[in-house]
Amino acid sequence: MVLAAAAFLLVAYGTSVRLGPALADEFIYLSGARHFARTGSLDARYYDANAILARGHPHQDVHAPGYVLILGAFDRVAGTTNAAAIALNVIAFAAAAWLAYALAGALGLEPARRRLAALLALLLPGALPYVYWAMAETVLTALVLLAIVVAAHPREDRPWMGMAAGLVLGLAFVVRESALFALPAVLVLLGPRARRTALAAFVAVLLLVYAPLSRDRAPGGANFWIPTGGRAFGFEAVQAAGGGRVGAALALIGRRAAMNAAELAGLSTTWTERGILAVYLALPLLALAGWRAHSPRSRRYLIALLAGFVAIVALLFGVYVVAQWSGYRYVMFLMPGFLPLVLPPGRRGWITAGGVAVPAVLLLLGVRTIFNDYKSSRQRRQLAIADYVDRHLPAAPERIILPNGWLYGWRHYPTEVISSLADGGALRRLERKVPFDYVVVPAGTPLEQDTQSRLRYQRVDPADPEAPLAIYRRLK
Repeated sequence: MVLAAAAFLLVAYGTSVRLGPALADEFIYLSGARHFARTGSLDARYYDANAILARGHPHQDVHAPGYVLILGAFDRVAGTTNAAAIALNVIAFAAAAWLAYALAGALGLEPARRRLAALLALLLPGALPYVYWAMAETVLTALVLLAIVVAAHPREDRPWMGMAAGLVLGLAFVVRESALFALPAVLVLLGPRARRTALAAFVAVLLLVYAPLSRDRAPGGANFWIPTGGRAFGFEAVQAAGGGRVGAALALIGRRAAMNAAELAGLSTTWTERGILAVYLALPLLALAGWRAHSPRSRRYLIALLAGFVAIVALLFGVYVVAQWSGYRYVMFLMPGFLPLVLPPGRRGWITAGGVAVPAVLLLLGVRTIFNDYKSSRQRRQLAIADYVDRHLPAAPERIILPNGWLYGWRHYPTEVISSLADGGALRRLERKVPFDYVVVPAGTPLEQDTQSRLRYQRVDPADPEAPLAIYRRLK
């Protein structure tokens, strides 16, 4: 029944949404996975000019390497296409529902409540839409849930099961560092010997796999080790804390938390997004409401899972961004773990499931409209940029400076795209760091005027008086 429901939802939703990559991260992941599948290298396909100036060339993408590794390995079988990324997500999405069923069983729920937990996992707000994006969320959720299920299944204190749970959670950490917040829930489900083995296995993956593979990542907000400033990450607070300025750090954290709260209440945040966040808050509260009916083991698990949830929410409010369709993505992977504890026994379980499912379906429809509009606008913009450059270049170059040139780089593998450039000064420094063939900049900007005045660049498209972009060939 659960698999049939999953198939119905996947087909019904998948045929009604706009497909194809749109976000910069999607192009980065897809191109990185294709490059890894073909060459075994994690070198980035898209570069930030400042990252080249800081780290040299080549280097890896700013993100954790796990999703590119998994998708690249899957691409070897399924092909290096966006459809392959969706197929991988479909598998992970269905697996997450089955794992929610298995977790409910391991926690002692009867078959009817197990099925309800699995069905709610399929309807979890925000989960189904991300199946059709080339993003890490669906895979991360399945891996974290698998680690929890492996830890929850054995009642005996078996070290090899602890090792398996630690290795799976370690792989999830390689996909995204936020998997760390599920570690308390995994450990508390194991016996003393298995717990030690799980922790050792998890740390071994971090030291032997994650750290070496993350060494050459670009600096940025998504890089756990070398973060930088920007809208998505409160680097100033981290920097102050690292420098021992505790008071300044707390003040910056408080300021960012207030900004996040104001943004959540502001007009820019839709009621659909607020509804998803409300459901994500309601699930832990519903699980707590059934405290007296939970077994001692389930209570320990709930406390540990709540600790991870509270910690990641605090981190989002104090350092990252909660609104703008960002915060809920970072919490989503923990939500299926609450579902078995949300459902009370008997008829009340069906009532609770219905109370969660109805708003979940309504939110699913709201997300579809918002995501379709967003993806459509982004794709039109990318298509205009890529088509304009294609009209004026005889062949795809080895390397091109093309701000926001995500689709162009995906279309013309193995071309490398330097996707951001601040000003003429950065361009001059970049010339001494890495060779490139063309510079494409927005027409009429100071950067375009500066490039036009230099003898080492020749305009490729001078005959277009209303050109949205200015294309220059590098002469020397």
